[in-house]
Amino acid sequence: MRCRAGRRVSKPEHERVSIMTEVRRIMVFLFALLLTTSLAYAELEKNMVKRQPLGKTPVDIAQSVSDGRLFVLLQGGDVQIFSPDGQKQERFNVGSGVTSLQVSPDGQRLYLGNAKSNELQFVEISYVQQLPVNNSAVKGAKNAPVTITVFDDFQCPYCARLVPTLEQVLAAYPTQGRVEYKHFPLSMHKFAEQAAIASIAARNQGKFWPMHDLLFANYNKLNDAKIRELAETVGLDMARFDKDLVNPALKQEVAADMQLGAKAGVRGTPAVYLNGVSLKDRSINGFKKSIDAELKKAAQ
Repeated sequence: MRCRAGRRVSKPEHERVSIMTEVRRIMVFLFALLLTTSLAYAELEKNMVKRQPLGKTPVDIAQSVSDGRLFVLLQGGDVQIFSPDGQKQERFNVGSGVTSLQVSPDGQRLYLGNAKSNELQFVEISYVQQLPVNNSAVKGAKNAPVTITVFDDFQCPYCARLVPTLEQVLAAYPTQGRVEYKHFPLSMHKFAEQAAIASIAARNQGKFWPMHDLLFANYNKLNDAKIRELAETVGLDMARFDKDLVNPALKQEVAADMQLGAKAGVRGTPAVYLNGVSLKDRSINGFKKSIDAELKKAAQ
C-alpha cells in the first residue's frame, strides 16, 4: 500500500493511520455536536408578574381559548373568573361537591366533575353586554322586547350573507324584534372604513338602510368611486355627502363603535348580540330559538 506521498508502509502501520484518522473524525464530530448544543442552549428566566389572593384554596384551573379568561375552582364550589391579565371578574358558586372544572373553547360552557353526587354537570354561562344604541341606525319595532345588535363590515362576505337572514327575522317578529347596526370595519378590508363613513353620511340624510343594502350588494366591488356611485344611486345630496365624508365626527363615530365592540369581545365580523348576549348560531333557526327564549323570559 502507498500513502499520498508514495512512501511504502507496512500493513500494521497503515491500520494505525486509519484508526487515528477515524478517531480524529469522531473527535471533530463530537466537538461540532458540543458546539451546536452549546449554541442551542438558552437559560430559562422566570419572573413573578402578579400575585392574586383567592381567599380559598384553588382546586382546579381552566382557560377559555377564545378570549383567554381564566376560571378558577375554589374549595367550597366557588368559581372565580379572571381576565387574561389577571383582573377579577365574576364569582359564583356551583356546589360544594364539585372537584374538577373544564371550560369549552368559547368560554360559554363549564364542565364540572361532582365527587359528591358522582356526576358530570354542564353549566351554560353568558355575559350580557351593555350595548347602548347611541346614534346607531335601527330597523324594526321601536319598543321591541328583543334587540339584535350587529357589528358589521361592509366588505365582509359573511356580513353580506347575513343581511337576508336578518330580513327574515324581522319579518317573523315584526313587533317583537329590532336590529341595531354598528360598525366594525376590519383593517384587512381597504374600503370598509370609508364605506362605514359613507353609510353614516347616508343616515344623516335619512337613507342609511338603502345605502346599507347597496353597499352589501356590492361588497366585493367597493372602492372610492363605487361608494360615490352608490350614494348617487340612493339619491343623496352629493355636496352634503362629500362634506360628511371628510367630517372627523363621522370617523370618530365609527371608532366609538369599534371600541364598544372590542370591549364586548368582538374579534371578527359579523358579531351578533341578542339582548346583549353573544349569538353564535346565526341561522334563521338559531335566531328563532334565541328570540323565543327571550320572549318566554319576558312573559314570565
